[in-house]
Amino acid sequence: MPRFGVVAMLPEPVAAHVQAWRRALHEPFRDAVAPHLTLVPPQHVGAERVDDAVALVDRAAAAIMPFMVELDGAESFLPRSPVAYLRVVRGAGRLASLERRLRTSPLERRTHEFHPHVTVAQDLPVPEIERTVIDLAGFRAEFALDHIWLMAETEEPDGAGRIWRRHHLARLGPGDVAGVSEAPMADAVAASAFLLDGGRVLLGQRTPNPAKRHPGAWDALGGKPEKDEPLLAALARELGEEAGVEPLEIATLGCWHDGERADAYYLCTRWKGRPRNADPSEHTRLEWVPIDAALARTLPPSTKAALLRLRAVIGSACLPG
Repeated sequence: MPRFGVVAMLPEPVAAHVQAWRRALHEPFRDAVAPHLTLVPPQHVGAERVDDAVALVDRAAAAIMPFMVELDGAESFLPRSPVAYLRVVRGAGRLASLERRLRTSPLERRTHEFHPHVTVAQDLPVPEIERTVIDLAGFRAEFALDHIWLMAETEEPDGAGRIWRRHHLARLGPGDVAGVSEAPMADAVAASAFLLDGGRVLLGQRTPNPAKRHPGAWDALGGKPEKDEPLLAALARELGEEAGVEPLEIATLGCWHDGERADAYYLCTRWKGRPRNADPSEHTRLEWVPIDAALARTLPPSTKAALLRLRAVIGSACLPG
C-alpha cells in the first residue's frame, strides 16, 4: 500500500539555501524529499482512497487564503528527537488551520502534536544537531505560500531507494486547481557572503560595465553555481576566485530576491588567505566598510536587505563606535 503526505514546499531561493545545508551535513533524507513544511505526515492510503485524498487536499486548500510565512532562527527537538529545524515565526496559525482541515479520512493519522517547522537535519549525532542549531541561528527568510502538495512515496526504478514525488497540487483560496508539475529548482539562484572583521564587512564595487548586473554598485562576494554544483561549494569557489580566500567558518543569514536573481546570503567569520581583488573583471576594488557606512552606499536591493539582517543579528555592541 503506497504512502502519502501533504507538504508546503519551500520556494526559491529558500529551498536552495536549505538544501545546501542538508547536503553539507550529509543529512540522510536530503535526496528523498525537497525542503518543506510537513502538514500531513506519511501514512498509507489504499489505491481506492487516493481520489478521496486529492479531494480532501483541494477542500482544505480552498478554505485558506494565501498568506506569508516567515522563518527565523533554528531549534531542535532534543532530547526527544535528533532533529534540527528552522522556526516558523509568522504564518504558524494559518498552517495549523490547514493541518486541522486535513486531519480527516483518509489522511487522519497523527502520532505527534502539529508543530510547524522546516527540518534541516535529522537522525544525525547529537553534537551535529546542536551545531546546526548554532550555525542557523541567524537564518531568516519569508515567502508567500499559495499552494500545497499531496506527495506520494515511490520506489526508484534503478533500486536507488524510495523518494517522495509531487502527486497533486492544490492552490490556496477559491479558484482553479493547477495540474501536476515537478517545479524544478530555479536557475537564477546565487550564493553570496559577507566577510566580517570587527564590525566591518568586505564589499566589492562592481565594474561600470552596463552589461553587468548593478554596474558600479557595492555588493557581497559570490555568484551562481555551475551545473550540478552545490550552493555552498559555489560560494567557496566564488570567494576564492573573487577574493583569493578559502572560507573556514560560515553561518547563514537568509534569502532575498532583487527582481532578477534569488540570492542566499551567508556570513563568513573565518577564512584562509588574505583578501584581495582577485578578479578585476568582476569588481574594480574591494574595501572593508563598517556596516552602517556600507548601508549608505549604492547596493543591490538584496544586498541591502542582507546587510540590515546582519546588523540586527550581531547587534550594535559589535559595531565600531
